[in-house]
Amino acid sequence: MSGPTRVLVSGWVGAMNIGDELVFRSLATKLRDRGVTVQVMSRDPEGTEALHEVEAISWYNPSTVLGAIAGCDGFILGPGGLLQDETSVWNLPAHLHRVFAAKTARKPVLGLGLGAGPLKSKASRSLVRAALKSVPVTVRDEESAAVLADCGISNVTTTADPAFGLPIPTAEVADRIVVSLRPFSGGGGVIPARRSDLRSFDSDDRIGAAARALDDLSVRTSLPIHLLAFEGERDAPYHHRIASEMSAPVTESTASVDTVFDEIAKSRLVVAMRYHAVVSAVMAGRPAVVIAYSPKVRSIGTLMGSGALILENDASSLTTIPDGADLLGTTHDLIAVRDHLRHAESGNDQAIDNLLNSI
Repeated sequence: MSGPTRVLVSGWVGAMNIGDELVFRSLATKLRDRGVTVQVMSRDPEGTEALHEVEAISWYNPSTVLGAIAGCDGFILGPGGLLQDETSVWNLPAHLHRVFAAKTARKPVLGLGLGAGPLKSKASRSLVRAALKSVPVTVRDEESAAVLADCGISNVTTTADPAFGLPIPTAEVADRIVVSLRPFSGGGGVIPARRSDLRSFDSDDRIGAAARALDDLSVRTSLPIHLLAFEGERDAPYHHRIASEMSAPVTESTASVDTVFDEIAKSRLVVAMRYHAVVSAVMAGRPAVVIAYSPKVRSIGTLMGSGALILENDASSLTTIPDGADLLGTTHDLIAVRDHLRHAESGNDQAIDNLLNSI
């Protein structure tokens, strides 16, 4: 083979979701450190090239995608929570048809840092089994490994979310509470969750409950609230509605992939519904009130042990957000949790090395 090895990545990049950008940044860094030319499918190729300094192609152009598959030396599915039918019935076919194309082109394929589940239908489980049969896969948690085992996929290694492979934040603690919420309609149907969320959140009874709870939390802790959007298009309007109903001191901003870890670290407590807001809290060693809208969020919250208060995603449960004040002033071994997950995440490096050795 002449020239540098070229690896094509198929995740969910360029969609204005900071969590997806974090995990891709981790993967892109690992590949570049190994002298690999990184090419990625993106919803915003120009923005992705500027942000990550990689080659990007349009997610939406089938001929370009097929040409990139034909021209690559290896193919990576991931990272991220791609193996689920929770957000839309279209999610799995959109991601997995490219795996079939790569296998047809006889390219080495790796599933890396994947989240799996929920898979609600038998058809979904059959599609995952057909696509990932004989493909080595690393998953971010034991729950994802169990989902794939239920699909009949055995070549799975449990590592950790690739974001744990990024540098540890260095920002000092600040006297505020950082909050990352999101609308969530449930999705899972013909209408993708993204569109359903935007259509339904104005009538969401959680808005008033969240506003009152955050007011109470601010009073109990004597700390202001900072609302941090992880996906500006969806979260920022939702945050603005909550802020408009609050009486406590509140500020709002949208996270950047370059600064999000430090933004979370500049807090004494995190209230997080977004999965990677919880990951960021672990990276910063900050306790968190975790709102488990999805199994993946409950999973990472559970790993935090006494450093997390885990709540359901309903208006009644949100009234207990102020109980998160009890997490302050107590000792939680979150640094040990972070170190454990960073060590587990290094298993992704071995999987990448195995892929490159097979080329």
